[in-house]
Amino acid sequence: MPNLKFQTQVSGEIDEVHHIRSKPLTELVENYSFAGAVFYMITGSEPSESEEKVFNAILVASIDNGLSPASGFIPRVIASTGNDLLHSLAGGVMALGPYHGGAISGAAELISQAKNQDLSAVVEKYLSQNKRIPGLGHPHYKHNDPRTDQLFSIAKDNNLSTENQALMMQVQEEFYKQTGKHLVINIDGAIAALLLDLGFPPEAGNGLFALARVGGMIAHILEEKNEKPVRRIDESDIEFITPTGAKAELAVKQ
Repeated sequence: MPNLKFQTQVSGEIDEVHHIRSKPLTELVENYSFAGAVFYMITGSEPSESEEKVFNAILVASIDNGLSPASGFIPRVIASTGNDLLHSLAGGVMALGPYHGGAISGAAELISQAKNQDLSAVVEKYLSQNKRIPGLGHPHYKHNDPRTDQLFSIAKDNNLSTENQALMMQVQEEFYKQTGKHLVINIDGAIAALLLDLGFPPEAGNGLFALARVGGMIAHILEEKNEKPVRRIDESDIEFITPTGAKAELAVKQ
């Protein structure tokens, strides 16, 4: 028999009034920002004014990064074929992954490992398995990621605990020590550290990034609706290589 009986502390009805945790939804509507309500719903704790400000900054910093990444152009390509907003949006969310927007939870787990294990051994294990260090590196930012700098600065100005931010910096330093390569702490690494300092569980990171990026996707999808359908890759950008390894020119389709 399938088990479809649930127990939840997240939300439910009390005397025909919908509650989020221990508060009526009406109270959240009246007194909470969206960022504050999400914070409370996930952590079960009311954010302080400073915590809410830092969390809101994280969401805003994640809302868009142009059309270059997959979460920028894929929802527009889907929309260009005549799909509605929700289908296009779903495709954009599914484009998030370990190498784009989906490394936050991994970086949070790495920080947690660095807290409880020997840091040099943790980094060495990633390198020996030829794995990327989640939260480090960016295709464009080589010296520093300005989004990371700004978020860490906002956290400092609001007297947020910096324990996990410091650990992420130690991971960066240990990577340099073992490889001689400087990789920036990217926004995934920054958000992972900040969310841990705010009290979020490591598993929440990727979902929160997706939540924020949805706002930018909606704007791009709506704009795409005004463009001529359908988006196609230009034939000149495709190089066909035969099974023998010889290159062949593709005939340009009229």
